[in-house]
Amino acid sequence: MPVPTITVIFTPIRHWGRDRWDLPPYYRALKPLGFIMLKDTRRDYGWISISIHWISALLIFFLFGLGIYMTGLSYYDEWYHKGPSLHISLGLVLLLVMVVRLVWRGANPTPEDLSPHRLNNALAKLVKLGFYLLIFAVIISGYLITTAEGKPAEIFGLLKIPSIMELSASQVDLAGEIHEFLAWGIVLLAVLHALGALMHHFVWRDRTLVRMLKPGKQK
Repeated sequence: MPVPTITVIFTPIRHWGRDRWDLPPYYRALKPLGFIMLKDTRRDYGWISISIHWISALLIFFLFGLGIYMTGLSYYDEWYHKGPSLHISLGLVLLLVMVVRLVWRGANPTPEDLSPHRLNNALAKLVKLGFYLLIFAVIISGYLITTAEGKPAEIFGLLKIPSIMELSASQVDLAGEIHEFLAWGIVLLAVLHALGALMHHFVWRDRTLVRMLKPGKQK
């Protein structure tokens, strides 16, 4: 009786002329890319952590660019009215991504530091902590601005987050200044973070940058 297709796909096969059992060719082609490594290990980040990292980075820089762009618009510009809703929705998406990031980080081992210099490792941890604090702070300040009049903040019209407090006009202005200041702080930290990654790659020549681009091989 012929073997079911599903069994052939997931079962190791014996290659002609080889005196050993091996995995199917397509599986072996994907394995060097770390295709099946989703979780983190003490040595490497998995695909989920890597995806969360780069999705967060894209969201942060897009939100920052959109925010700067909107400050130069007049009432009659189309994006003066479209931009804020997109900015709010993506900001709340970033909040959800950050919550998932924290949960996933707590459920996985933290990859070990690769630099032999304790000061570098301490600075890296400090920058990472600064990222978390600033990102949550800028999201909270943005939420308070959005809901200042008692209206909920919406994620693309699909989910509403109710207002918890109303702010006066002067308080909204202050929250706006804090929001912008924090956003610039995130960008500056991102620049330091990128420079540090390049130092690891080109000066110290370790895998710090590489392991955030693709995971290691599944053992």
